[in-house]
Formats: sequence, C-alpha cells, structure tokens
Amino acid sequence: MTAIWRALPRGRRRIAALVAVIATLGGGTLLATGPATAGDNDGAISAEWLSNTLSRGLKFSQVDNNTIPGAIERRDKAEAEWKAATARYKAAYANAAKQTGAARTAAIAEARKLYPDPKAKPEYNLVWSGKQNVADINADVISKLIQNLTINPQGLLEMLGPQFLPGLDGWQVIDVRKQDISGKRNPDYAKVVNFVQLPLPWGVENEPHHMQYEWEDGDPVIAGALFVSTTHVLDVSDIPNVKLKNQIPLTSVGYSIPDAYDAVGDGRFIGTFMGGPVANFGGSPGALAVFKPDPNTGLALENVVPAGNLLAAAVPGGTNANGVPEACSAAEARPLGTCANPHGIQVRADLETVVTSDYAEPREIVLDPVKTVSKYAFRPTVRTFDLSNPGAPVLTSVSHMPKGWREPAQRAHENYGIMENAKTWPKTAAFPQTLESKGAFAGSMCGGGIFFTPDITKLKGNASDKWVQVWDDGLSNILTKDGAGKFLDQPGDCAGGAWHQVSRNNKWLFRSVQGRNPGSDNYFDQGATKELYDLDIQDLIKSAQDGKVRCDLTNGIDTDGDGSKDLTAIQAVHKLAQGQKVADCPTLIDTLKVTDNTTGGPHWAALDNHSYTPDGSPTRLTFSNYFVSRTGVDGDHRFYLVNIDKDGKLSYDEDFRDEKTGGLGVNFNRRNWPGSPDAGFYKPHSMLWVTPPGISPKNVGPLPVLPDEPAATPAAGLAIGGQASAVRTLARKPRASVRVKVTGAPLTKVKVVVRNAGKRSLAASKARTIAAGKKVKVTLNRAVRSGWARKSKVTVTVTGKTPEGRSVTVRRSVRL
Repeated sequence: MTAIWRALPRGRRRIAALVAVIATLGGGTLLATGPATAGDNDGAISAEWLSNTLSRGLKFSQVDNNTIPGAIERRDKAEAEWKAATARYKAAYANAAKQTGAARTAAIAEARKLYPDPKAKPEYNLVWSGKQNVADINADVISKLIQNLTINPQGLLEMLGPQFLPGLDGWQVIDVRKQDISGKRNPDYAKVVNFVQLPLPWGVENEPHHMQYEWEDGDPVIAGALFVSTTHVLDVSDIPNVKLKNQIPLTSVGYSIPDAYDAVGDGRFIGTFMGGPVANFGGSPGALAVFKPDPNTGLALENVVPAGNLLAAAVPGGTNANGVPEACSAAEARPLGTCANPHGIQVRADLETVVTSDYAEPREIVLDPVKTVSKYAFRPTVRTFDLSNPGAPVLTSVSHMPKGWREPAQRAHENYGIMENAKTWPKTAAFPQTLESKGAFAGSMCGGGIFFTPDITKLKGNASDKWVQVWDDGLSNILTKDGAGKFLDQPGDCAGGAWHQVSRNNKWLFRSVQGRNPGSDNYFDQGATKELYDLDIQDLIKSAQDGKVRCDLTNGIDTDGDGSKDLTAIQAVHKLAQGQKVADCPTLIDTLKVTDNTTGGPHWAALDNHSYTPDGSPTRLTFSNYFVSRTGVDGDHRFYLVNIDKDGKLSYDEDFRDEKTGGLGVNFNRRNWPGSPDAGFYKPHSMLWVTPPGISPKNVGPLPVLPDEPAATPAAGLAIGGQASAVRTLARKPRASVRVKVTGAPLTKVKVVVRNAGKRSLAASKARTIAAGKKVKVTLNRAVRSGWARKSKVTVTVTGKTPEGRSVTVRRSVRL
C-alpha cells in the first residue's frame, strides 16, 4: 500500500486522503444524519459538511459562492448611494472652486457638508485562509494540553471535525463598510458575507500564503499556495461573489513555493517563488514568474526568470546572470552556493525596477516535518531587477543587508531572514502631495533591522554599500506605549518582523511584528512584544533626495554634516530608545500591542488603499494573527481592523466584532461558515481590500477638499529714508546705509539698488528678509567708482516679495 501511495502524483494523493477521511466518517458512527443544530448531535459531524465537501471538491475548476441572504441587495443599495453622494459632492466642489470672497467661503462650507464619509464606501476584505487540521497542532499546543490537564475525551471529539479533520482551503469575504451615507450602521459590518472553498486537486493542504499587496479596480486576484506550489487566479468583479479563473500548478512554472505578487501596471503581475525547480522542491535557487493578462483565464504564465545561479557564492569568480556577484558568503549560501530565495517583491514600474528580498531556503523552514538545522537557512540579501522589458526582468544587483549595531549572544539573532521590502511611491497627478522618492525599505525577520536605500535605480552589481540600517524592531519593542517592552533582555532579536508598507504619500512606514513568547530561546528569554507600529519617515525621505542619508545604525552617524561621526551606532540607538530625534532617522509614531498567547502573532496586514485622505494618508488597515503552523509558529487565527488617525495614531476599531462570539475582531476558529456547517477552523494568512467596479477607479486620487478661504492680509508696504545722504556718501566712499521699513506683511528678498540715468547699477545691498512693522538699516556697497558726476540724477529702488510671491517696489530720485 505504501508503494502505491508514493507512486501517486501529489494531486491524487490529496484527493485520495480526503476521500479516505470522508469514507471513514461515512462508514462510522461519528457522522450525524440530521442538520447541524446547536446543542444537538454532540461530537457528531453533519451530513451537510460531508455533502458540501464532496460536491465542492469534485467541481475541479469552479467554486461555489455561499453569500449570505441580503448581502447582494445591501451592496447594490450602498453602491448606488455612494455614487450619488460622490456626484453631489463633486458638483458642490466644482461650484465652490469658481467662487471668490464670501461666496467662496459659504460654498466651501456647503460642499463640506456633502463630503461622503469613506466608511460608507462599499468595501470588502478578501481573506486567503487554510483549513486547520491535526497536522497543524504543534508541540507547544500539545504541551499546554498535557501540562494544564485539559485533555477531555468529549472535548477532543467535539473538536474532531472543526479543528482536526482536513478540509478544503479558500477565502472568506468580510464586509468592511461600516455605515451607510446617512451614518446608519451597516448590519453586515464585520460579518463574513461569503465563504468560498477551492475544488480538488488543489483545494487541500495549500497552506495559503500571500496575494498581491494591493488590489486595484479591474485587477484579478492572484494568490499563492506554499505546500502545493500553485497560483490561483480569481475574478472579483462581482464582490462579495468571486469566480475561479485559473490555477497554475508547480509543473507549469517549474519552480516551487510561491510567495508574493506585485502588479506591474500594464496588466502583468510578477510573483516570487522561494523554492527551487521541481527536482529540487523547496531548495535553491528560487525564481521570479511573470504572469500576463488573459481574457479567458485572467492571468497566464508568460516567463520564468531564475533569481540566481547555483554556486554563485561558493566558487571563486562565481556570478549570477548578467555578471552580478552573489553578495553573501559561501557559508550564508549553504547548501548550494546561492542566497536566491526571493520572498517579498515590490515593483516600481515608473523606475523600471523590481526589488525582491531573500528570506530562507523554504525546504528547511516551511516544509513539515523538516526544520532548519542552521541559521544559514535564513538569507541576508536583497535583489533588484531591470524591468525595461516587463515580460523579462533582468537581475541587476544583489546586496547584503547591514550587520547593524546588535551584538547578540545568540549569533542567529543577527540580521537574517530578509522577508519583506517596501517601495516608496511615485508622485502622480492623483497624489500630488507625495514626497519625491526613488528609495525602498527592507526588513529582517530575525535581527529586527529596517534598512533603506535612497535610490533603487543606482543599485548595480554588489550594491551592499548602498543600504543602511535606519530603525530596528527592538526600538519599537522598547518604546511600546504601555511600557511592556522596557525591560526586554533581547529587544528585537528574532522578533518576527514581517509585513511593512509605505503610505501613498511617502510619509509613514507601517510594520507588523509577530513577536516571540518568553522562554522561546532560553530560560531567561523574556520574548519580544507582539505589535504593529508605524514610523514617521518624512525627514529620511527628504534627506535621501540628494542620494544619501545620515542615519546609519551600523557605522555611526554624522549629526551636524561636518563629515565626522558624532555618534557611534549604539549611542544613536540609546538616544532613539529614549524617544529622541537623531539626524534624519525615522521617529516612532505609535505602537499597537497585540494579544495572542500562541506561538504566533501579527504576521500580515493590508492598508485600505481605497480610502486615503486627500494628502494620501491611509485611514484603516486590517491584520491577522497567523504565520505557518508547521514551522512551529502558528497564531490564534484572529482578524482585526485598525483605525489610523490624522497623526498616524493606531487604535482597534471597537465596533469590528465577531458575529458569533462578540469578541473584538473576527475569530476564524469557528465551527460554521456561511452555507457550510461544520466547515471548521481556518488559518487566515493574507487579505486584500476590494470594492465593486467603479467605486475606486484606478489611477484616480481621493476626493479633493478645498482649503478654507484665506483671511485677508494687510497690503505689504515699503518705505525708505536717508537715501539722499547715502548717495552723496557713496560718491566719495565704498559703502553707506539707508533705512528701510516694511509694513502690513513680511517681505523676502528685500534689496536696494542705485542706478544712474542709463540704468547702470552703481551700488546695491544684499537681499534680506524683513518682518512686518520692522525698520532696519540696510548697507549699500558701491559697485563702480565712476558715474557719480555732480548735478547728475540717480534712482534709488527698493524691492521685495510678499508671502504670496507678489512684488512690492518703491523708487526715489536723488540729485548729486
């Protein structure tokens, strides 16, 4: 029997396993024949679960939508109301923009009353999740059950179906529209309004991972599955309903362990595959896969580009494609001489550049039951690719991330596992207030480092020296606002930092930190705080516009720009840990502590990219507590919505509560889902904010807001005195002075010039700023010695600029 099982292809093994489980249940006494009703059939599994699993699993190329009653009608009503409200506001805005004076002030006030609250926009979160089963129950859970003497045979039987049996993976659609246009609460808010399960052969044991980072109007959804190495493509044009369009398996791509995807902007998506080719499943090197738009399947595979070459770091003179050296050492590149295991991916199509970050050789990290035997399974590198031909990325650089300031007792707690990176955004007509930047961030999952490079287009060959460490998860742990991290003994060490993204205006950086439970690393280990945090990066972004920054938490910092280091790296860290501002380093805005008593915590999140403020600041995000259970790092499977205020402060939305328990957030450890009794516990890994077609048009910015009509300012005036005496002095001496007074408003670029009848400049002052109401002495320096003939006439001219840029001029004639 074992030989037969091994001879089966992976897909047929999954089908056989699921059918065997179902057949066993059907032939035994655990199967209830009636409907699932609270309090009835304790410990039994409903016949409806069996029927649903078989019927949905055997549809192979399509999914069933289980949308709750009334959800579509409420969506259609909200959509119509939103479109009407935005049309009214746009008309009022256009009218106010044409007015002046008091009429404009009144029109602005009326327009603001009509501004539609973004919380009334029809919007959903699509959550990619996997069915929990007995293989996900790790040693930590078993140990707790034994030590706490909480094993109860009846309790285990009760959880057999929902928690321990395998099932079909899929998506939950959660309604995140909080209210209607009038402000009335949406009855579906925080509800799972649709539950969709994948069919066989790819519906079981996906270990759902990441989708694209943001969904834009008209895009498909592209989702990766770690264990089955399949890319799923969905059509969400009828959200909350979804349609399965394509499934691209391992054998088509030729590489394993898909991770993340980002949009190119022309309909293409590029995905990272952490693992090696089929013959080296989960090994090295990984690859990039390009998916092109297809009218029938949504997306189709276009090209696959290896992320690196075997032995590039292991042999003298070894290189990758295009002659790019491998920037990690032979030891760090074990076992096959390459660190090319790309995880995170960010595309800047306007700069024709792709940035990927290498996390780990996944065979040693994510595949059960094998676990890593060396810290060198984790990678320290980031790669860039030229995208001048969007269908064929070309490797241009490999960079080893900085070591940082940390000197941990556990050497594996250095900056390894560069799981994610985060691009800055281009300034566009839709977002004109975006700070100019060509930079990018990257983050270490283990060492805690946050790294930055000012210009990704300048990264060529071994570009390690172009990256600096500018922050650390340990600093955020220490500065956690309730003081919980003040006494951590290893702040940031293997804290599990993962997802991070930059706000659309390039002002804030958001980051999730999975944390580490006390005692995880040693008997004295106090763990690492589980939290989300955000940073103010404006000074760093502005400083980087000349191609360099001063912040450097590896080599030290020149604080005054004189070319010498004023602070060592650890001295700078000490100041930052006390909340002090250091050079152009980021500053912490806020932390949001996460309660999760499992081995996991907040791993992934998504910013609401459809409800930005007019200046491009985000207003909400969602996150989930789950990593990959078979690595030993699980999570409590909770899903939360966080509000972001105008200053970047983070707070849980207290109204976003579970429809089954009333607890904060949505709990994925539940028995029943829409249309799916006993479907059981799910592991939510990633999420996307999705709106119905036309609600959030692509490349269209937030609704604009007119500024208040500025208060009338007094007219600026200039006066000059002592000009006759000054002119006579200048005929004999190289300098003289006049008195200049400014009234009404301050003036900049105030300058005094003396010219003869031929308009030749005879003397002038330096330009200066003079405050309103001030009288100052202005020195004139003689420019020429000739031209000061007696009886001749000269003109003394004073000019200045108002704050609005208007010129103010005064002229006086003087006869010598």
